[in-house]
Amino acid sequence: MDFRKQYESLQFKDDFMFGVVMSDLNIAKRVIKVILAEEIPDIEQCELQKSVKNDALSHAVRYDVYIRTPDGKKVYDIEMQTTNSDDLPKRSRYYQSSSDIDFLRQGKMYRDLPQTYIIFICPFDLFGKNQAIYKFENYCVEENIPLCDQAYKIFLNTTGKTSRKELENLMTYTNNNVPNDDLTNDIQKKIQLAQHDDKLYSTYIKEQQNTMLAEEKGRAEGRAEGRIELIKNLINVGRSIKEIAEFFKTDETEIQKLLAYI
Repeated sequence: MDFRKQYESLQFKDDFMFGVVMSDLNIAKRVIKVILAEEIPDIEQCELQKSVKNDALSHAVRYDVYIRTPDGKKVYDIEMQTTNSDDLPKRSRYYQSSSDIDFLRQGKMYRDLPQTYIIFICPFDLFGKNQAIYKFENYCVEENIPLCDQAYKIFLNTTGKTSRKELENLMTYTNNNVPNDDLTNDIQKKIQLAQHDDKLYSTYIKEQQNTMLAEEKGRAEGRAEGRIELIKNLINVGRSIKEIAEFFKTDETEIQKLLAYI
């Protein structure tokens, strides 16, 4: 596999390059401002691939780009989501709760919970209404009263329609990688610089290698689980250790080791 060619072809919507671009706080602030259509306070902390695991048994969360304001009163989680998955609404719910739990573990009170935006940038229309922006917050069903819990979930559909030119430009750029205004030109320049940065390339290679190793480990574990299940079935139908070893073309010691997992 030609990793260099692959790396140099990465675009804004690719996870690695998205993180590189959004690590530039000036660009990140402008992107968030365009999406939310509101003034964004200064931001000083940006964590890429931030992992949160609330306890040993819980499902871990890894945020693409996790940004806080200096006073800690606002949090922005921005996810580049290129795969259309029907679990995104519940993922946004879990991401929100994980962020809150992580914050409260620092000894903070409920009233100190920050205003939080979980933002998914999607090159597809999750809700089928051809809107560019779908913004969700909690309301009273009966009286349409806002809960005011300051928790927001935003889904940007880059294939949707909008009357906001800056948002349309960002959406178009995300889709075709052709810059069309000051913001997207700055994003493109950031990408071009990154494409010739050997340190970033080395980081990318390590991430790709780690991903391949994790996938191979998963396949190996799957094969091992399948073998253990088959041994269990053979034991249940009365096959001897010797017969099972002959079936797998190995020695009896290896089968005994696998039996420890049954």
